[in-house]
Amino acid sequence: MSPRGGISTKRKVFSIFVFFLGIAMVTGCWNRRELNELAVSVAIGVDQKGKKILLSNQLLNPVAISGEEGGSSMLAPVTLFQERGGGFQEAARRMTTISTRKIYVGQMQMLIFGENFAKKGVGKVLDHISRDHEYRNDFYVVIARGAEAQDILKVYTPLEKTPATKLNASLETSSKVWGATAAIKIDEFTSTVISKGKEAVATGVVVIGEAGAGNDKRNVENISSPSQLKYTGLAVFKKDKLLGWLSEKESQGYSYTQGKVKSTSVLLACPEGKSKHITVELLGTKSKMKAAMKEGKPVIDIKLKTKGVVTDAQCELDFTKPAAISELESLTQNSIEASITSVVKKMQNKYKSDIFGFGEEFERKYPRYWESVKSDWDRVFSTLQVNIQVESKIDKMFKTTKSLSERMGE
Repeated sequence: MSPRGGISTKRKVFSIFVFFLGIAMVTGCWNRRELNELAVSVAIGVDQKGKKILLSNQLLNPVAISGEEGGSSMLAPVTLFQERGGGFQEAARRMTTISTRKIYVGQMQMLIFGENFAKKGVGKVLDHISRDHEYRNDFYVVIARGAEAQDILKVYTPLEKTPATKLNASLETSSKVWGATAAIKIDEFTSTVISKGKEAVATGVVVIGEAGAGNDKRNVENISSPSQLKYTGLAVFKKDKLLGWLSEKESQGYSYTQGKVKSTSVLLACPEGKSKHITVELLGTKSKMKAAMKEGKPVIDIKLKTKGVVTDAQCELDFTKPAAISELESLTQNSIEASITSVVKKMQNKYKSDIFGFGEEFERKYPRYWESVKSDWDRVFSTLQVNIQVESKIDKMFKTTKSLSERMGE
């Protein structure tokens, strides 16, 4: 894991205070009283409550974060304001009746949609955010899987003081070194929702452990937290509505097609028996997607190149022999191809939602053809021929060529 990711996260946390410091240094624009009247929002959750929405706003408690005024350790690092309304804007304005300060959203890190709300459509919220100049375009969008957004925002989190910072850091890290999650920012999510040739995805988040325990500060006072936040799977959208979910393996397959897997681990069954395994760590992947017309029919070619090393070997393979390396490369290729094939077939047969951007590829290369099929792309997509080619290379960077069990038997 690169240390740069941690540094980046810390900078985001402290940027909130730098922001205020910068404003304070600009004479004639703000004064101390005006600064004290701002409440900084770091995460917003949106849930469906009957015919209305429930807006949950996680606001930073600067005294608890900065350690000022002595007993700040007794204070929660954030506070949660909630209000209902017929729409996002109405609920946000109603919140001023319970907040003593003007809520500032320019430092927001996370936007969380409850699953039920996402199924009904997130378009109106996206429209409001895209119009409001106070919102930036660099915060992430996630979905509370099988839960409400408010449940996610109530959990005390270890390592990071605020749940929003924890969610932000975990999403960035897991998307880089695991690949079963996708760090989708609001601008990318919104543009994909309105795109004709690509549908949106967003990472799911759940609360694991004891229900309700995360809302107690004791959740972070123990070595083992009874309640934690965890990312799991990708949510599949059709326009602005949530359709369903991808499994972890399918989510990785999707990430491969998008060229977003910078590093991950591939667990393979040993050739001599499935009870033993070997792990290949991918240190780099390159993907290329190409649209083509073959005999008058649309075809998508996906080519993926990977480089990796062996990090865990239970197999009885002699890595000094080229044949063993070649066999391992073939196993890696087959595993990756299977994950990509699985998610492509699921999207074509079950959801009929082009989350890969195949339509955008045809729009770029064959604009006339695209104009003729874009209104019927769901049908074309479901029968589209997709060719997948994976080329894996295993570098000899291991410290030993034999497994521990082999060396113990020598």
